[in-house]
Amino acid sequence: MSPGGRRPGKGNARDDIVRAARETFATQGYEGASLRAVARAAGVDAALVHHYFDGKADLFIAAMALPFDPRQVHLVAEAGAVSSGFIGSAAVEGFLTMWDLAEGTGSSFVSCVGAMAASRAVADAFRQFVKERVWEQIRPIAGESQSTTETRRGLMASQLLGLAFTRYVLRVPPMSTASPADIGRWAGPTLDRYSSGPLVEPVEPG
Repeated sequence: MSPGGRRPGKGNARDDIVRAARETFATQGYEGASLRAVARAAGVDAALVHHYFDGKADLFIAAMALPFDPRQVHLVAEAGAVSSGFIGSAAVEGFLTMWDLAEGTGSSFVSCVGAMAASRAVADAFRQFVKERVWEQIRPIAGESQSTTETRRGLMASQLLGLAFTRYVLRVPPMSTASPADIGRWAGPTLDRYSSGPLVEPVEPG
């Protein structure tokens, strides 16, 4: 191995790391993968992985060709809540705005959905990644059970992903033609209820 961890006679070291990371995340999942494991798979020093990427989340974003870090959307939504009190509308608007910017690229919503549909392991890695970057950053409502917290997260995910699927895959107007801000105003109150409003308790099987 040459100085600095680069394999001699090979192409771009960053590309080697990204390819190795894609394979590692697909086989070990997001939680199970480590930067050292990616470095071993790429044949480079772990320090070189740290040189190119600011942690595992940053590497995952590059490996899966994600157009943005979902943590950004949550931070924007938190800022919106402070200024206007509508965290749901801010989250919807930020989420769709990010995907709008990715349209026509290799990181579009359609491309990401295709990758997850083609591989259950990739879908599992995405779910683990979002759990770390978004759900674990949101403080559960005091006194609520873990089961209710998980229900809220699932409902919020279904709302956001459902809107994106309707907009980018099915292309159903007006969801496919309206601005993210308009859709945020329409769907935001539903997301607010899912995140902190009253939920109908599931009926226990008899």
